[in-house]
Amino acid sequence: MTMETEKNWYVLKTRPRQEKSVRRLLEEYGIRNYLPTRTEEHVYVNHRKKKIEVPLIPSTCFMQTAPDNRFAIVNSLKYKTELVTDRFTKSSMIVPDRQMEDFMRVVALTSADQMVPVPLVEGDRVVVVEGEFAGVEGVVAKINGRKRFVITLSNLTAYALHLPVSSLKKI
Repeated sequence: MTMETEKNWYVLKTRPRQEKSVRRLLEEYGIRNYLPTRTEEHVYVNHRKKKIEVPLIPSTCFMQTAPDNRFAIVNSLKYKTELVTDRFTKSSMIVPDRQMEDFMRVVALTSADQMVPVPLVEGDRVVVVEGEFAGVEGVVAKINGRKRFVITLSNLTAYALHLPVSSLKKI
C-alpha cells in the first residue's frame, strides 16, 4: 500500500451527546466511520416508554481516513471534536484494522447487557476458536472471581464477555 491509499482508524472525542451528529457529518463527507451503540429503554414522567440508541463509549466516534487528511477533517466538523492522542507515542491514536474489525464484530453480535466494561487488565492473549466469535483475539482476565474474555480497543477501552474457556486458545 502506498501512503496515499493507506487509511487508518482514528479515535475522535466529542462533547457529550454530539456523537450521532459527528457520525452524520462524517457520513455526509463520505468518510467511513463507526459509532458503537446500544439500545436503552427510557421511561418518561408520563410513563411513556421509548427505546433510544446511546453510544457504547460516551463522547467517542471512530473514523477511517488517510493520515494526511485527519486534521483537515477534524477541523472541518462544525462540532468540537479532537483526535485522541496515544499516551505512549504522543501522536494521534491509531486503532489497528484487525482490532477495529474484531471490535465491530463483537458489538454487532452481542447484546449490551452481555458486555461489561472493565479497566484494562494484563493476561494471556487468546483467540476464540469456535462459535460466532471465532477468530476474535483478546485476553483472559479474572473479573469478580470469574474468568472472562476481554476484547481491547487500543489503549482506549475494553469489554468483557463470558465465553466458555474451552472455546479459547492461547496464542
